[in-house]
Order: sequence, then structure tokens, then C-alpha cells
Amino acid sequence: MTEQGNIETFVEWAKARLDEMSAAASALEAKLGELEGNFKTEAEAAVTTVKQWVAEGEAELKKVQAEGMAAVEDAKAHIETMWREFETKANQWVDTASNQQETFKARAEAQVKSWQAIVDQYVKHAAEMQAQHKAGAEAELERLKTEAGKAEAHLEQLGKAGAASWAALCEGLDVSRKSLEKATNDAWAAFNKAAKG
Repeated sequence: MTEQGNIETFVEWAKARLDEMSAAASALEAKLGELEGNFKTEAEAAVTTVKQWVAEGEAELKKVQAEGMAAVEDAKAHIETMWREFETKANQWVDTASNQQETFKARAEAQVKSWQAIVDQYVKHAAEMQAQHKAGAEAELERLKTEAGKAEAHLEQLGKAGAASWAALCEGLDVSRKSLEKATNDAWAAFNKAAKG
């Protein structure tokens, strides 16, 4: 996978977690009006904490997008730490607000949206890659045709010479064959390289 592909994979992974955290905070925030006393205070603190984590995560994503792969490892560690803490506290918050179904539904919807965004991103890249591969394939095909044309012209010249010995004709065939094999091998290598990205 290319560096850009690794960065995009990380960004999608991180966004999925941040979106799920945001969804849980929104579900909890929607219940604030129904809560009283300490429950409301705890829920408000939880919403504030999750929003802070999401903001930190978004800052990490911006850093990764600006700095590239060098920033991915630290950003991933930071987001994983927040995620683990979120997962640990989320059950407690759900109990505080008595909103298990709402939180589950919000998080599930966030996951579905994240998954769809990832699928859409990969469809877009696949289309782009197909276009890139097509252009590369057409270029390789043209190069292959050129090499074949040269070999054919060489063979035609040998054939017109008439007086050329059989050995010279065989040598011409051999040179032509090797040129064609090399051009074909080069073309396949280029296609494979393009396919691997």
C-alpha cells in the first residue's frame, strides 16, 4: 500500500471512532433535560469529556494530514488511548442516563455511516486506479505495438534482402522474438506494478 493509502486508511479508522464517540455524546446530551442532580452533572461532564476527546482526535487527524506517515504512529496511539477510556466509561454513562437503546442506536448509525464512507472512498479510488491503469495499459500497449512494428520491419527487410543466408534470417527471427519477449515482459511488469500501487 502507498504512503497516501496508509494515511487514508488511518484517517478513516480514526474518523470512525471519533464519529462513534460523537454519536454517543449526542445521545447522552439529548437525555440531559430528563436528568436531575448528580446524574445530570455526571452526564454533562461526560458530554464535555467526549467532545474534548473528539476535538483532540480531529486535531490529530489534521496533524497527520499535514505531516504524513511520520505523525500516524503517535496519532494512532493517542486515539487508541482515548478510545479505550471512552469504551470503559461509556457503559457507566449509559447507566447514568438510562439511555442504552438510544446510545446503541446512535453508535450503530455512526458505524454504518463510517463504513459507507470507507466503501465510498474505496470505490472512488478503484475508479481512479482503473483510469490510471487504463492509461498505463494503453501506453504499454502502444510501446508494445511500436516494438512489434520495429521487429516486423526488421523481418520484412531481411525477407526482401533475398540473398541473406538462412542463418541471418534465423538470427533476425531470434532478435525479433527477444525484442517482443522483452517488450511483453516489460509491459506485464508495468501492469503488475501499477496494480500493486
